[in-house]
Amino acid sequence: MTILKRARHLAETGRRWFVPPPGPVAWGRLYNCGVLVALNPGAEAEGVGLTLARGGEGERDLPVERRFVEDGATYLHAALDPALLAGPGKLRLTVVEPGRADQQRIVVGPGRHTLHLDGVAEGVLEGWVSALSPEPLPAVRLIVDGLEGEPVRPGIYRPELRYGSREGGWNGFRLHLPAFALDGAPHALAVRAGDTVAALGTYAPQLRLSLHVEAPSRVTGWVFDAAGLDRPTTVRAVLDGTPLAEAVTHPRPDILARFGRRSASFAFPPGSLPPGTDLAVGPVGHGQVIGHLRGSIELARGEARALLLRNDPAATREERRAVRDRIVAAIRPGGGARLVLSAPEPPPPPEGGRLPPPACVIVPVYNGLADLRACLASLLPQLAPGRVRALVIDDASPDPAVTRYLDALAAEGHPGLTVLRNEANLGFVGTVNGGLALLEPGEDCVLVNADTVLAPRALEKLARACHRIPGIASVTPLSNNATILGFPGMPEAQAPVLGLPPEAIDAALEAAAPAPVTIPTGVGFCLYLNRQALDEVGALSPEWGRGYCEEVDWCLKARDLGWIHVAATDTYVEHEGSVSFGKGERLAILAENHDRLVGRYPEYQDEVDAFIAADPLHGLRIAALVRLLPRTARRLTLHLGHGLGGGATRYVNQIRGLARAPEHEIGHLAPAGARLALALDAAGATVTLRPEGLLALLEALEGEGVAIDLHLNARFGYASSFLDRLLSGRWPYVVTLHDFQWYCPKVHLVDGRNFYCEEPPPDVCRHCTVRGVTHDYGDQNALMGGGLDGWLATNERILRGARRLVAPSRDTAERYARRLGLTGIAVVPHPRAAPAPAPERPRKPRAGAVRVALVGAIGHHKGFELVVALAERAARERRPIAFTVIGNVADPHRASGLGNLAVTGSYDPGDLPRLLAEADPDYVFLSSVWPETYSYVLSEAWAAGYPVVAFDIGAPAERIRAEGGGLLIPFGRDTGAVLDALVAARGQLAEVRIPALPAAVPSLAAYEAAIEATAGEGA
Repeated sequence: MTILKRARHLAETGRRWFVPPPGPVAWGRLYNCGVLVALNPGAEAEGVGLTLARGGEGERDLPVERRFVEDGATYLHAALDPALLAGPGKLRLTVVEPGRADQQRIVVGPGRHTLHLDGVAEGVLEGWVSALSPEPLPAVRLIVDGLEGEPVRPGIYRPELRYGSREGGWNGFRLHLPAFALDGAPHALAVRAGDTVAALGTYAPQLRLSLHVEAPSRVTGWVFDAAGLDRPTTVRAVLDGTPLAEAVTHPRPDILARFGRRSASFAFPPGSLPPGTDLAVGPVGHGQVIGHLRGSIELARGEARALLLRNDPAATREERRAVRDRIVAAIRPGGGARLVLSAPEPPPPPEGGRLPPPACVIVPVYNGLADLRACLASLLPQLAPGRVRALVIDDASPDPAVTRYLDALAAEGHPGLTVLRNEANLGFVGTVNGGLALLEPGEDCVLVNADTVLAPRALEKLARACHRIPGIASVTPLSNNATILGFPGMPEAQAPVLGLPPEAIDAALEAAAPAPVTIPTGVGFCLYLNRQALDEVGALSPEWGRGYCEEVDWCLKARDLGWIHVAATDTYVEHEGSVSFGKGERLAILAENHDRLVGRYPEYQDEVDAFIAADPLHGLRIAALVRLLPRTARRLTLHLGHGLGGGATRYVNQIRGLARAPEHEIGHLAPAGARLALALDAAGATVTLRPEGLLALLEALEGEGVAIDLHLNARFGYASSFLDRLLSGRWPYVVTLHDFQWYCPKVHLVDGRNFYCEEPPPDVCRHCTVRGVTHDYGDQNALMGGGLDGWLATNERILRGARRLVAPSRDTAERYARRLGLTGIAVVPHPRAAPAPAPERPRKPRAGAVRVALVGAIGHHKGFELVVALAERAARERRPIAFTVIGNVADPHRASGLGNLAVTGSYDPGDLPRLLAEADPDYVFLSSVWPETYSYVLSEAWAAGYPVVAFDIGAPAERIRAEGGGLLIPFGRDTGAVLDALVAARGQLAEVRIPALPAAVPSLAAYEAAIEATAGEGA
């Protein structure tokens, strides 16, 4: 009896003679183009066979045509006749191995699919799907306890399916388990795709873990889910709901021996986790927290806060001072950075709702009459005798106009306003402390800079935020210039969004109904102080001189006593900034005082950095922008760039400068670490967003009637998961092909010699990626190690999904058409800015050495190696030629040793005509060793009145051939031939006419119309 017949006999009779040991096969699956078999670790393929039968037909052997390894797993692959899936039917697949045979009866046809479920890892169910019919891939749905979730489109690359799969391996999916499925109880999990349902069975997370904090701030440990997959797990460090760092588990011999898990150990490097961090495993937002990390200073402050909230502050003042003394004497001198494992923080106390006490506003004044007028105009209507009064203190301003204005204001007798004047200048700290000495008993204080403009009801809302719960020492509003509390972005100062007045921005923030946010310190431009905290901490310390950091010192002293500080997220105050000091003096004072502050409070900078990284105001900024931007914008074109400068960035800046409809907003997006920097042109706003925040912003703006379209200028720098969501088809997009990053990982078609590679097949291209690539393609970098198939498939899919593809030259369009088979590429030159009339230069013959100028950043792809070789050979052979680089070079040290190669350094583009005139070259040489796609330098040289010599390759050659204005020389690396051509070029260019650039720049509408008009004529 054969092995196969014996296996059938056992299955039919139910008799079990013995339980065979595990065989080599882990699983076998039929999919739309073949059969895939996964082997167990260490198993051999010997004895594994496949047979297939259709309906009642006899079985036929399926030969294994490929054996390969992916991510440490070994797979066998057999091809499948596509005709078997052309219509409804039944197939019988048998996977044979020594001692057993697994038979699967598979229904094929419309609505039928193969679903392979890997299992659960980190709260995510992973797997892949393949249609068992000519249909495209369906969406999949997670089913938990019979409840179906939202549809998810497959789009994860599964390299084991790349051989023959219609989708090129993009069959994978990741389904996040909902929070209730991670509660520790068993839950039934399944996945639906069309009419096919695959059950995983029951799952309940069973975390096993051990954590250890090593001195001073290194966290190590091990963790694994005993009910999940044995694969690397990501441990996330989360602060205020925002991931800060990640550590991926790796093998550890003792864990493997004890638990049989191959991946469990992890470590975070010293200093990477700030106090307040939680460690979690699972999806961001609803993973399982495995540890709470607190700093020793934070724990001591928590002890003081517990005392503060227990009774009236006065009753525990001495106990809390003892805690503060311990912090100052024993904890902080060691840096206070040691992390300890702790219990979760207690919930905040309930809101009190009591009426705030009266408040006194202190406004120090020193010059700045225009800002002072605006400030007091916003302040005076908010004064109410018995509730809010103001002390305006002139710190001996030398401007007599300020004195006259304040005298007149005092004479008007505004209720609640008192105007005072220092006989001598005391500085900000001295002036504020003089005002604090005049407070009435029980009266809160508000420090208001004279260069601010308050929104209506700002003082009322600050008071309410301060007294909503016990133990708040200070409250700060949001502002355009408030470091960590900036709006729309932080920490850099910006002008108010859309130039709107404070009341409009304040209303948008208030409408978002945000809750106050705890902050590491208040910000002194507008600072509401609780009188009880003020009585405990005292006045501002005079050791800070004329100002800067004094309010931070006060706030940190208050925190040592258990008080906290909050941001009034529903309140906005406009802040001009730096009126009392010149910029240079301000920076010097700030640097000195900041160094002193950090020396006294070594934990402070880490706390601020952690707050910026967590950015708890992220959601509020989005909500407020959604309310403000539609005031003027009805269309938003978002340009995706790489943020690295160069031609792509210059192109976007040109687009932003084109005349367009007033309601058409232009945005520019660039990667900023793990976040995205969004600049909005008309709004005058820059904001840093998480990827999911940008998507939420676009969706919300669209909901407010703003039409969204996208324009891709760069691929690298963005994760494929983000691009998949952004380019899912919801918003139309255009791609401009500025270079060759869509099929060349090195972007410029240069090889290891830093020279044009001549575009070999992809299997040769991958040699350029073996040691990594310079540009970061996000999670797509991992796809390059085993070949470029997956990476190219992703990029081609994006390009084919575009509404329009645009190339600035026909040469570029034709290269993309040849390589990727793309059609209909619109060929439209970049909009050229109208230059000033070029000065007439005498074109008389010159003798002596040929003078050659090179313009811009001469990096390796711009021919730096070639230029150095040309200069070296010219020197050796005493050739009559000299080179001047107007810009910078890849290696200044190598260039500095060459007497016939001068480098001027970086320059402002507006200075280029002058710099060219000073260099007085015979012509400009474009030394690029790759087929450039446009060349702004060519336009600049023509605009300045100089002819150009370029290699006969790429867009520069195309443009010179079409318009004249230069000379083309053969492309090659023979420095002797190139030198001959360059020396001869001066004479050959004597009669060349410089082409005139367009007299006017097209409007944005005209440029877009040109793209539409030429789309059908492209390559």
